[in-house]
Amino acid sequence: MNKETYLQELRKGLKILPQYDRDEAVEFYEEYFDEAGIENEAKVIEELGEPKILAKKILVDVVDRKYEETMAATNPDYSSQNAMAVVPAPTASGFDTNAAAGATATAGTAYGAQAETLPPVQPQAQKEEKKNDQPSALKTLLIVLAAIFALPLSPVIFALLIVVSVLVFVAFVVLISFLIAGIAMFVAAIGTIVFGLIALFINPVAGMCVLGSGLTVFGLGIFFIIGSIALIRITAHGLAKGLGRIVHKRNRKNKAAQAGA
Repeated sequence: MNKETYLQELRKGLKILPQYDRDEAVEFYEEYFDEAGIENEAKVIEELGEPKILAKKILVDVVDRKYEETMAATNPDYSSQNAMAVVPAPTASGFDTNAAAGATATAGTAYGAQAETLPPVQPQAQKEEKKNDQPSALKTLLIVLAAIFALPLSPVIFALLIVVSVLVFVAFVVLISFLIAGIAMFVAAIGTIVFGLIALFINPVAGMCVLGSGLTVFGLGIFFIIGSIALIRITAHGLAKGLGRIVHKRNRKNKAAQAGA
């Protein structure tokens, strides 16, 4: 395996991430290869490990970073209260390189320590690109779930997560059913309203009754559609935040254990 193949496999492993985060991670490791030089390409691949495993570590770190950004935005005291005492392994914009702590350990650690205290400075164009690449609530939830299953978990916790995932799936099936029902009511209401308008010219009383029924169903359909979409977003955001906390705690615990080893 060479550099190009490795980065291609890494990109495939990160396909669930938004394009901005995916490109940022791949560019970081591409620069890592370039700094090591062609003569050390095989050594770098050996240090980084399999691209699938590295992709899982990156996914967990991205979710961990997003969780901290969200908490810091809503709670100004969060950063100071939850700052890590352990110096992380080589990182760039939140991407862990635990498996690659060899050749660039000194430089990476220095960068990681700086990143813990100082926010990354990004050009305005990159900020706009990142903002426009924000995933939807459901995509965010899927990313967090993927990060959880990428963590080293005990069989009991893994089984519990399977149960939780099934319950989440059932909940979303119910909400989507309400959304589909709302769309069906909306379509049926349009037909009823059109029929009622035509009936006004034939039998005004009957036409007004049909038209009133159509408008009532139309309103209910709009209510179901808007309400279902709102509930789906709220549920997805809430679950993503709660599960993101699990990823955050577990990831910090793993990093602390690795640093103390």
